[in-house]
Amino acid sequence: MNLSFCNGKMGGANPAVLAPHNLITAFYWVYQEADGSPRPVPERDLIAAYFTSDGAYHPEVLALFDSNGDQRLVDNELRLDSDEKVSLIADKLAAQGLDQPRIQGDVQPYAINHTVTNGRFATKECQDCHTADSRVTRPLVLASYAPAGTTPTLLGNAQTSFSGQVTTGADGQLLYTPDTANLNIYVIGYDRLWWVNGLGAGLFVLTMLGIFAHGGLRVLSARQNAPHQPALERVYMYTVYERFWHWLQTAAILLLLFTGLIIHKPDVFGLFSFPLVVQVHNVLGFLLLANAALSLFYHLDSGEIQQYLPRPAGFFDQAFEQAKFYLQGIFRNEPHPFEKTPDRKLNPLQQITYFAILNVLLPLQIITGVLMWGVQRWPNVAEAIGGLRFLNPFHTLIAWLFASFILLHVYLATTGHKPTAGIEAMMLGWDEVEVTHGRESIPPHPPVTNEEII
Repeated sequence: MNLSFCNGKMGGANPAVLAPHNLITAFYWVYQEADGSPRPVPERDLIAAYFTSDGAYHPEVLALFDSNGDQRLVDNELRLDSDEKVSLIADKLAAQGLDQPRIQGDVQPYAINHTVTNGRFATKECQDCHTADSRVTRPLVLASYAPAGTTPTLLGNAQTSFSGQVTTGADGQLLYTPDTANLNIYVIGYDRLWWVNGLGAGLFVLTMLGIFAHGGLRVLSARQNAPHQPALERVYMYTVYERFWHWLQTAAILLLLFTGLIIHKPDVFGLFSFPLVVQVHNVLGFLLLANAALSLFYHLDSGEIQQYLPRPAGFFDQAFEQAKFYLQGIFRNEPHPFEKTPDRKLNPLQQITYFAILNVLLPLQIITGVLMWGVQRWPNVAEAIGGLRFLNPFHTLIAWLFASFILLHVYLATTGHKPTAGIEAMMLGWDEVEVTHGRESIPPHPPVTNEEII
């Protein structure tokens, strides 16, 4: 049985889909008609080519085909597996007046429909198809050998199209090897673009190496320079909802990255249930979408959206000053160049980074994820922008960018007056900020209830 590719209109707007088929291979003798078209050799002429009028094999046929010399022919001897055998039968057919007798072959697909067999024979293991050794592209044996080295013709029809090619194996078997690329079909877990993972993993590794280098220099400079003792002010920085949104989004993205890795490498992570992981990934994706929609409403209604909008006036100078601090001032234990307040929680580099993450990468990841989820529900929509062959690599590349961003984000959260200050503030809401630029320190706010904060 083969999983052939079928659709109602090949090459049209409808995408190709998978359907089970039996591939029946047939070899037969043909001769040339007067008009030049081939015609199958009649059975009586084939019988006459092998047998005498009294029903015995022709002596020359028996001598050539009888490999064990027992003066009789069995099934494994009646094989046209040499040029001598083919030439002998062809000469006998030609002697009967058949023009240019030769062997021809074809492969005919027959659809496997309902009531042919019951469900217990159907594979229910997702890993059978969504791995590097996918059944969808595994070679199928068409015949134990090819008579006279004949390569059969693949016969499709209006509903069925072959996607692969016929080859000969090392042991002489005739094989059909499917190729999903021919019909622009992308099998998740099997089809992978090496350069996408190479580029994404390379960026992730470079980010990690940069963090190790920068962090190592910070440790060395802290030992050599006098510690910076800034004046600190305890400020209520993050509301309950802001913290809830942040940690829910963090958990969703991390779990999406983990489940996505399993989906794209199921043969490596065989410990996990592939169908369950796919369902979890889909639920997490819609959870992230809902969280993003609610946070957009919150930031628009509260005006907090302005925190993420870089101001054109003086932005480049400020961004350069912040970059200079990360590349130079931080190693000298200099104070942060910009004061963190509830009205201005992000420095210029953070603003432009979050602007790109929340307005470009996150929407693109959500859109591509929804289209991949709905590729069987709205196939024409996905096909209009390249189908899974475009969506999946693009979705994967953005996932690598998110992984690199999270790594960098966690590291930069340690650049406060103490390594855990940023994380503690996002957990508790209260932040101890440096008092700079001559700002007077004010007493800490008294404890407030959640109802007052909201």
